[in-house]
Amino acid sequence: MRRRILIIDDDPIVRRVLAAQVEALGHAAEAAPDGVSGLDACKRFQPDLVLCDLYMPGLDGYGVIARLAHDHPELPVIVVSGVGDIADAVRALRHGAWDYVTKPLPEPAVLAHAIDGAVERARLRAENQRVREHLETANRQLEASLRALEDDENAGRHIQFTLLPRERLVIDGYECSWHLVTSAILSGDFVDYFAIDERRFGFYIADVSGHGVSSAFVTVLLKSQMARLAERHRLYGDDTLLDPAATLAHLNREIVEGRHGKYLTMFYGVVDSAAGELTYANGGQFPFPLAFDGSEVREIGGKSPPVGLFRGRSWRNQRLPLTPVFALSMFSDGILETLPEPDLTSKRDHLRACASHADTDAHGIADALHLVTDRAPPDDVSILALRRLEPA
Repeated sequence: MRRRILIIDDDPIVRRVLAAQVEALGHAAEAAPDGVSGLDACKRFQPDLVLCDLYMPGLDGYGVIARLAHDHPELPVIVVSGVGDIADAVRALRHGAWDYVTKPLPEPAVLAHAIDGAVERARLRAENQRVREHLETANRQLEASLRALEDDENAGRHIQFTLLPRERLVIDGYECSWHLVTSAILSGDFVDYFAIDERRFGFYIADVSGHGVSSAFVTVLLKSQMARLAERHRLYGDDTLLDPAATLAHLNREIVEGRHGKYLTMFYGVVDSAAGELTYANGGQFPFPLAFDGSEVREIGGKSPPVGLFRGRSWRNQRLPLTPVFALSMFSDGILETLPEPDLTSKRDHLRACASHADTDAHGIADALHLVTDRAPPDDVSILALRRLEPA
């Protein structure tokens, strides 16, 4: 990558030779003959790196390094000095220099190595600072959320709703939507969907055991953990988020080790729009999600252990081709208490009938199930719907 490099040296020959070497390496060079003009040039040129002599009339290299370390702590400074005394190198590093090379002028390969190393170190420092600031912001938000949950269940419900995604979101030709009917008691239902990269997006529906603030707390924890996995994938190439079974195993460890006294059921899927495939893992979610391919509705996921109940549990990935007509309907178990049918088999048949449409979002499914009511259900009822908008 082309960088802007400022050279500060009182010797005109050294300045010319260094500038030529820097430009031969593909970078832009600017030169200054002394420390004061070098600091002025730094403001004007805004370099990505500075090559600085130590012994100059007026403001020497030590003074320049100290000023730059104070005013621009993330700006790499490499000392280029004709004095090879180790004490000078140590003193320069203590003043804030990042590296030290000695005259006579270094070989181009040595100079290139020093420049690349300093620039890469600056990049990593800047990236770490961004990650640190992001995590600090996330932690502050999480701490504020937890305090609100402890103070007031109504505030807790508000926090849960602010963490939910937009009610309808189109990603890569697929529509994700949710519908939630809340009970009178703060509960642990949660849904989410999010882009992972240019070809994949993830979604999940989860239901935390029990009710009250402690259950709602785990939904905040779940959202935080999924956000961290997304950050690790973006910054460091960690592919846990792309592997639903590995994601459930990760969440299982976090919940068990956190000793929250809660567990959750969760269905997590990753859509690869380029490959035309859905990869998913079921962590005890029931009723089973319903997949519709334009001709029939079938249950997917199957029986599996919940997440966060026992240490060392594992899950398996399953795959489903994304047909030109495709819809996936997911429900929390609160739905079973609202259906009028007398037995579980009849209730599941009713859900199948309502899921046999590829042109219905979560709100349409809720209308078909007559979930719009003035009376709060005994348990939260969540619906998460995914459908393909256009054929392949």
